[in-house]
Amino acid sequence: MASKVSIANRALTKLGDQRILLLSDDNNAARTLNSMFDDVRDAEIRRHRWKFALKRDQLSALVAAPSWGFQFQYPLPTDFLGLVQVNEFYIRTGLTYKTAWSVEAGNILTDFPAPLKIRYMARIDNPALYDPLFVEVLACKLALESCEALTQSSAKKQSAMEEYKFALSEALRQDAIENPPDEMPQGSWLDSRQSDNRYGGGGNPWEAFPGGFTV
Repeated sequence: MASKVSIANRALTKLGDQRILLLSDDNNAARTLNSMFDDVRDAEIRRHRWKFALKRDQLSALVAAPSWGFQFQYPLPTDFLGLVQVNEFYIRTGLTYKTAWSVEAGNILTDFPAPLKIRYMARIDNPALYDPLFVEVLACKLALESCEALTQSSAKKQSAMEEYKFALSEALRQDAIENPPDEMPQGSWLDSRQSDNRYGGGGNPWEAFPGGFTV
């Protein structure tokens, strides 16, 4: 079962450094990894849609509406790291949803009425819940991020980068990271706006989103 210390030690082993007993140990390796562990973990969860970190929620609207542009605003969950889906709409890299919602200052602003259904990437503090492939990716990324401070070796840093890339490719191959669906579900919201000129018109529901759906 993974722990913060075991993941940190895996990173240190990759760099050829000595293992630690605790992240609070008074040595350079422990201080370096302790200072970055949570930030690197959160960034890695946000960067890829790890299945172990996917959550669903239904949000209630705040009493105060946005000052302009949208009808409602919804507070994001406290463990929120990245948005994956809003109601029927799966968020894909490179797509534009400016007419549908906006994430601003810890809230989702939208015209969708409550309750707002979302799927999102969540901060997972308990390493026992991590997918084993995420443990490997995180250890590789910690080794990469700490390499300069601990080794000052460009060769080791290059090796750490290659290990990180390989670990990510294995996670994708083994389906630990969720891929977006091949096609966006049209759904009732877009159906109702196929002929609405405010959202593009022309009978094409995808015109509701500026910039189209080219990935």
